[in-house]
Amino acid sequence: MNRATLITEGKIWALRGGGALLLLILINELSKRLKEQKAIRAAATTVDEPLDETQKNSIIQIVRAFRKDGDKDIRKLAYILATARHESRFKPIREYRAKASQTTIYNLQNRYWYTGYYGRGFVQLTWESNYQEMGELLKIDLVNKPDLALDPYFGARILVSGMINGNFGHRLDRYINDTQKDYWNARRSVNGTDKADLIADYAKQIENNL
Repeated sequence: MNRATLITEGKIWALRGGGALLLLILINELSKRLKEQKAIRAAATTVDEPLDETQKNSIIQIVRAFRKDGDKDIRKLAYILATARHESRFKPIREYRAKASQTTIYNLQNRYWYTGYYGRGFVQLTWESNYQEMGELLKIDLVNKPDLALDPYFGARILVSGMINGNFGHRLDRYINDTQKDYWNARRSVNGTDKADLIADYAKQIENNL
């Protein structure tokens, strides 16, 4: 077999191998997109009205953030989505200013509101120290640019990383792991047991449809 034949056959072999690799990449990407669409449908079961494009994109960003920063446990993803449903209805938002008549929360907000580090994102990141901590984790300047938390990409990573790593409270795997699925106490990964029943119900509903 001469040199030219060897080169030609080598090119054909490379093309065949490259084609198989490309096919695998395409299949993997298609699988990811199908899972994102499934997550949108699952999350939609927790609201009464159709999701708008902002909500759909937010859910996609949360799924992608979980793919990057999570651990593939769909129960954790279900609970994280349930949290976003409760905290912000799947939209990165600014914290609402309480009325003076809402004494407890109004007084709490007074401690940080005028610093500019009020709640932002899917899970309402507050306090300068928390902006700094999450900024260092994600390698972005959240202290000088706190509105980055309103970007769906960064907001999703803050939500997922914060709950997975315990930045907001307890680590999520303390309550969702190989031996248990405690959606009620999982609320402690964000905010004590506030609305724990409601969010647990959302999580169950989303998990059942993922």
